[in-house]
Amino acid sequence: MMDNLLNIFSNYTRSLELLYLLNNIKETVRLDANDLELKKIKEFCNEQELFLEISDFKLIKITDKGKGGYANIVKRVPLSNPQQGLKHIYISKDKNKSKFLKLLENKNDDRAVGEILDYPKCCVDFFVKNNEEQQKLQNDYILPALSNSDGFEFPFYTNYATRYFDVALLSHFPHSFNCDESIEIARKNIECIKVHSKELADKFENMLKGPVLYTENQGIFVFKNYRLKNNILHYNEIKSTIKNDLLELLNKNKKIEIINKNQIKIGNKILNDIGFMVFT
Repeated sequence: MMDNLLNIFSNYTRSLELLYLLNNIKETVRLDANDLELKKIKEFCNEQELFLEISDFKLIKITDKGKGGYANIVKRVPLSNPQQGLKHIYISKDKNKSKFLKLLENKNDDRAVGEILDYPKCCVDFFVKNNEEQQKLQNDYILPALSNSDGFEFPFYTNYATRYFDVALLSHFPHSFNCDESIEIARKNIECIKVHSKELADKFENMLKGPVLYTENQGIFVFKNYRLKNNILHYNEIKSTIKNDLLELLNKNKKIEIINKNQIKIGNKILNDIGFMVFT
Protein backbone atom coordinates (compact mmCIF):
# COMPACT_ATOMS: atom_id res chain seq x y z
CA MET A 1 0.00 0.00 0.00
CA MET A 2 2.78 2.45 0.88
CA ASP A 3 4.36 2.16 -2.57
CA ASN A 4 1.04 2.98 -4.19
CA LEU A 5 0.47 5.96 -1.89
CA LEU A 6 3.96 7.28 -2.55
CA ASN A 7 3.39 6.99 -6.28
CA ILE A 8 0.32 9.18 -5.96
CA PHE A 9 1.21 11.57 -3.12
CA SER A 10 4.99 11.84 -3.76
CA ASN A 11 6.29 12.05 -0.18
CA TYR A 12 5.85 10.38 3.20
CA THR A 13 4.22 13.40 4.82
CA ARG A 14 1.23 13.31 2.48
CA SER A 15 1.16 9.55 1.92
CA LEU A 16 0.96 8.76 5.62
CA GLU A 17 -1.96 11.13 6.09
CA LEU A 18 -3.90 8.98 3.62
CA LEU A 19 -2.73 5.79 5.29
CA TYR A 20 -4.14 7.03 8.61
CA LEU A 21 -7.38 8.06 6.91
CA LEU A 22 -7.84 4.70 5.18
CA ASN A 23 -7.21 2.93 8.49
CA ASN A 24 -9.76 5.09 10.36
CA ILE A 25 -7.14 6.73 12.57
CA LYS A 26 -8.02 10.08 11.03
CA GLU A 27 -11.45 11.17 9.83
CA THR A 28 -10.35 14.10 7.66
CA VAL A 29 -7.05 15.27 6.17
CA ARG A 30 -5.86 18.48 4.55
CA LEU A 31 -3.02 18.37 2.04
CA ASP A 32 -1.75 20.44 -0.85
CA ALA A 33 -1.24 19.40 -4.46
CA ASN A 34 -0.49 20.86 -7.85
CA ASP A 35 -2.75 20.39 -10.88
CA LEU A 36 -0.70 17.49 -12.25
CA GLU A 37 -0.89 15.62 -8.94
CA LEU A 38 -4.60 16.33 -8.62
CA LYS A 39 -5.45 14.13 -11.57
CA LYS A 40 -3.99 11.04 -9.86
CA ILE A 41 -5.43 12.05 -6.49
CA LYS A 42 -8.95 12.37 -7.92
CA GLU A 43 -8.69 8.90 -9.46
CA PHE A 44 -7.42 7.49 -6.16
CA CYS A 45 -10.25 9.06 -4.16
CA ASN A 46 -12.83 7.68 -6.60
CA GLU A 47 -11.36 4.20 -6.31
CA GLN A 48 -11.28 4.36 -2.50
CA GLU A 49 -14.72 6.01 -2.23
CA LEU A 50 -13.25 9.05 -0.53
CA PHE A 51 -14.75 12.52 -0.76
CA LEU A 52 -12.46 15.19 -2.15
CA GLU A 53 -12.88 18.95 -1.98
CA ILE A 54 -10.49 21.45 -3.56
CA SER A 55 -9.77 24.98 -2.38
CA ASP A 56 -11.12 27.98 -4.30
CA PHE A 57 -7.69 29.62 -4.15
CA LYS A 58 -4.08 28.84 -4.95
CA LEU A 59 -1.16 28.77 -2.55
CA ILE A 60 2.18 30.34 -3.39
CA LYS A 61 4.84 28.93 -1.10
CA ILE A 62 7.39 31.26 0.49
CA THR A 63 10.44 29.08 1.03
CA ASP A 64 12.00 29.12 4.50
CA LYS A 65 15.63 30.13 4.85
CA GLY A 66 17.94 27.24 5.75
CA LYS A 67 15.30 24.52 5.92
CA GLY A 68 15.89 22.46 2.83
CA GLY A 69 13.34 24.09 0.57
CA TYR A 70 10.52 23.66 3.10
CA ALA A 71 7.86 26.35 3.24
CA ASN A 72 5.91 27.10 6.41
CA ILE A 73 4.35 30.27 5.02
CA VAL A 74 2.03 30.38 2.02
CA LYS A 75 0.31 33.27 0.28
CA ARG A 76 -3.24 32.81 -0.96
CA VAL A 77 -3.97 34.08 -4.44
CA PRO A 78 -7.01 33.77 -6.73
CA LEU A 79 -7.20 30.79 -9.07
CA SER A 80 -6.86 33.25 -11.95
CA ASN A 81 -3.39 34.28 -10.76
CA PRO A 82 -0.83 33.29 -13.44
CA GLN A 83 1.79 32.17 -10.89
CA GLN A 84 2.30 28.46 -10.44
CA GLY A 85 0.91 27.33 -7.13
CA LEU A 86 -0.73 24.57 -5.13
CA LYS A 87 -4.28 23.96 -4.04
CA HIS A 88 -5.42 22.76 -0.66
CA ILE A 89 -7.34 19.51 -0.82
CA TYR A 90 -9.67 18.18 1.86
CA ILE A 91 -10.30 14.41 1.94
CA SER A 92 -12.61 12.37 4.13
CA LYS A 93 -14.79 9.26 4.14
CA ASP A 94 -17.56 11.65 5.21
CA LYS A 95 -18.70 14.04 2.48
CA ASN A 96 -19.93 16.62 4.99
CA LYS A 97 -16.59 16.73 6.82
CA SER A 98 -14.53 17.42 3.70
CA LYS A 99 -16.98 20.16 2.69
CA PHE A 100 -17.04 21.63 6.19
CA LEU A 101 -13.24 21.69 6.41
CA LYS A 102 -13.08 23.60 3.14
CA LEU A 103 -15.66 26.09 4.43
CA LEU A 104 -13.80 26.64 7.70
CA GLU A 105 -10.53 27.30 5.94
CA ASN A 106 -12.21 29.76 3.58
CA LYS A 107 -13.27 31.64 6.71
CA ASN A 108 -9.69 31.52 8.11
CA ASP A 109 -10.98 29.86 11.26
CA ASP A 110 -7.75 28.21 12.46
CA ARG A 111 -9.25 27.01 15.72
CA ALA A 112 -12.18 25.25 14.05
CA VAL A 113 -9.88 23.79 11.37
CA GLY A 114 -7.67 22.32 14.10
CA GLU A 115 -10.68 20.85 15.85
CA ILE A 116 -12.09 19.13 12.75
CA LEU A 117 -8.61 17.72 12.03
CA ASP A 118 -8.65 16.26 15.58
CA TYR A 119 -5.61 18.13 16.82
CA PRO A 120 -5.35 18.27 20.63
CA LYS A 121 -7.07 21.33 22.09
CA CYS A 122 -3.90 22.33 23.94
CA CYS A 123 -2.00 22.34 20.65
CA VAL A 124 -4.71 24.25 18.80
CA ASP A 125 -4.71 26.88 21.56
CA PHE A 126 -0.91 27.04 21.33
CA PHE A 127 -1.02 27.56 17.56
CA VAL A 128 -3.62 30.32 17.76
CA LYS A 129 -1.77 32.07 20.60
CA ASN A 130 1.58 32.07 18.77
CA ASN A 131 0.39 32.46 15.18
CA GLU A 132 0.74 36.23 14.85
CA GLU A 133 4.30 36.26 16.22
CA GLN A 134 5.43 33.22 14.23
CA GLN A 135 4.09 34.65 10.98
CA LYS A 136 6.62 37.46 11.40
CA LEU A 137 9.38 34.83 11.37
CA GLN A 138 8.99 31.61 9.36
CA ASN A 139 5.78 30.29 10.93
CA ASP A 140 7.72 27.61 12.75
CA TYR A 141 6.60 26.69 16.27
CA ILE A 142 9.55 24.58 17.42
CA LEU A 143 11.16 27.17 19.69
CA PRO A 144 7.86 28.12 21.39
CA ALA A 145 7.15 24.40 21.93
CA LEU A 146 10.62 23.95 23.39
CA SER A 147 10.00 26.91 25.70
CA ASN A 148 6.92 25.04 27.00
CA SER A 149 8.95 21.85 27.58
CA ASP A 150 10.99 21.00 30.67
CA GLY A 151 14.64 20.16 29.99
CA PHE A 152 15.86 19.07 26.57
CA GLU A 153 15.22 15.28 26.55
CA PHE A 154 11.88 14.13 25.13
CA PRO A 155 10.09 11.05 23.73
CA PHE A 156 10.78 10.56 20.03
CA TYR A 157 7.06 10.55 19.22
CA THR A 158 6.90 14.36 19.37
CA ASN A 159 10.02 14.99 17.28
CA TYR A 160 8.51 17.42 14.80
CA ALA A 161 11.84 18.95 13.78
CA THR A 162 12.63 16.01 11.47
CA ARG A 163 9.67 16.89 9.28
CA TYR A 164 12.24 18.91 7.36
CA PHE A 165 13.59 15.51 6.31
CA ASP A 166 10.07 14.22 5.45
CA VAL A 167 9.91 12.26 8.72
CA ALA A 168 7.25 12.96 11.37
CA LEU A 169 4.47 11.16 13.21
CA LEU A 170 2.40 14.29 13.79
CA SER A 171 0.71 16.66 11.36
CA HIS A 172 0.22 19.39 13.97
CA PHE A 173 2.64 21.50 16.00
CA PRO A 174 2.73 20.02 19.53
CA HIS A 175 2.40 22.67 22.21
CA SER A 176 5.13 20.88 24.15
CA PHE A 177 7.46 18.00 23.37
CA ASN A 178 5.95 16.27 26.42
CA CYS A 179 2.33 16.70 25.24
CA ASP A 180 0.54 13.49 26.30
CA GLU A 181 -2.20 13.77 23.67
CA SER A 182 0.33 14.30 20.88
CA ILE A 183 2.36 11.31 22.11
CA GLU A 184 -0.74 9.13 22.00
CA ILE A 185 -1.55 10.24 18.44
CA ALA A 186 2.02 9.49 17.35
CA ARG A 187 1.93 6.05 19.03
CA LYS A 188 -1.18 5.10 17.07
CA ASN A 189 0.34 6.41 13.85
CA ILE A 190 3.57 4.44 14.11
CA GLU A 191 1.64 1.28 15.01
CA CYS A 192 -0.37 1.80 11.83
CA ILE A 193 2.83 2.20 9.82
CA LYS A 194 4.23 -1.03 11.35
CA VAL A 195 1.21 -3.00 10.15
CA HIS A 196 1.87 -1.95 6.57
CA SER A 197 5.68 -1.68 6.59
CA LYS A 198 7.85 -2.62 9.55
CA GLU A 199 10.85 -1.48 7.52
CA LEU A 200 9.43 2.02 7.17
CA ALA A 201 8.42 2.14 10.86
CA ASP A 202 11.98 1.17 11.86
CA LYS A 203 13.40 3.79 9.48
CA PHE A 204 11.19 6.48 11.01
CA GLU A 205 12.02 5.50 14.58
CA ASN A 206 15.75 5.55 13.83
CA MET A 207 15.50 9.01 12.28
CA LEU A 208 13.27 10.39 15.03
CA LYS A 209 15.58 9.26 17.83
CA GLY A 210 18.65 11.30 18.64
CA PRO A 211 19.86 14.87 19.17
CA VAL A 212 18.57 17.72 17.02
CA LEU A 213 20.00 21.21 16.68
CA TYR A 214 17.35 23.63 15.46
CA THR A 215 18.08 27.13 14.15
CA GLU A 216 15.60 29.57 12.68
CA ASN A 217 17.67 30.44 9.60
CA GLN A 218 20.92 28.44 9.64
CA GLY A 219 19.58 24.93 9.21
CA ILE A 220 18.32 21.88 11.08
CA PHE A 221 20.92 19.30 12.14
CA VAL A 222 20.28 15.71 13.23
CA PHE A 223 23.13 13.79 14.89
CA LYS A 224 23.70 10.05 14.56
CA ASN A 225 26.26 7.67 16.05
CA TYR A 226 26.51 9.93 19.08
CA ARG A 227 27.38 9.88 22.77
CA LEU A 228 25.96 12.34 25.30
CA LYS A 229 27.55 12.62 28.72
CA ASN A 230 27.67 15.49 31.21
CA ASN A 231 26.03 17.80 28.65
CA ILE A 232 28.78 17.13 26.12
CA LEU A 233 27.65 15.67 22.80
CA HIS A 234 30.12 13.70 20.68
CA TYR A 235 28.95 12.56 17.25
CA ASN A 236 30.24 11.02 14.02
CA GLU A 237 27.41 11.69 11.59
CA ILE A 238 25.27 14.74 10.78
CA LYS A 239 22.17 15.02 8.60
CA SER A 240 21.53 18.62 7.62
CA THR A 241 18.99 20.65 5.68
CA ILE A 242 21.75 22.95 4.40
CA LYS A 243 25.45 23.14 3.61
CA ASN A 244 26.87 26.26 5.24
CA ASP A 245 29.49 27.56 7.67
CA LEU A 246 27.65 26.12 10.65
CA LEU A 247 27.65 22.62 9.16
CA GLU A 248 31.36 23.00 8.42
CA LEU A 249 31.97 24.04 12.04
CA LEU A 250 29.99 21.06 13.34
CA ASN A 251 31.85 18.65 11.09
CA LYS A 252 35.20 20.10 12.13
CA ASN A 253 34.63 19.89 15.90
CA LYS A 254 32.59 16.69 16.32
CA LYS A 255 31.63 17.96 19.76
CA ILE A 256 28.98 20.28 21.24
CA GLU A 257 28.78 21.63 24.77
CA ILE A 258 25.15 22.07 25.81
CA ILE A 259 24.91 25.17 28.00
CA ASN A 260 21.11 24.98 28.04
CA LYS A 261 18.37 24.07 25.56
CA ASN A 262 18.70 27.47 23.84
CA GLN A 263 22.46 27.90 23.98
CA ILE A 264 25.39 25.69 22.91
CA LYS A 265 29.13 26.00 22.41
CA ILE A 266 30.98 24.61 19.38
CA GLY A 267 34.72 25.05 19.67
CA ASN A 268 35.13 28.71 20.68
CA LYS A 269 31.79 29.77 19.20
CA ILE A 270 28.64 30.18 21.31
CA LEU A 271 25.27 29.94 19.57
CA ASN A 272 22.26 31.61 21.19
CA ASP A 273 18.57 31.52 20.29
CA ILE A 274 18.77 27.95 19.05
CA GLY A 275 16.92 24.84 20.10
CA PHE A 276 18.77 21.75 21.28
CA MET A 277 16.72 18.63 21.87
CA VAL A 278 17.43 14.94 22.43
CA PHE A 279 14.67 12.53 21.47
CA THR A 280 14.75 9.02 22.89
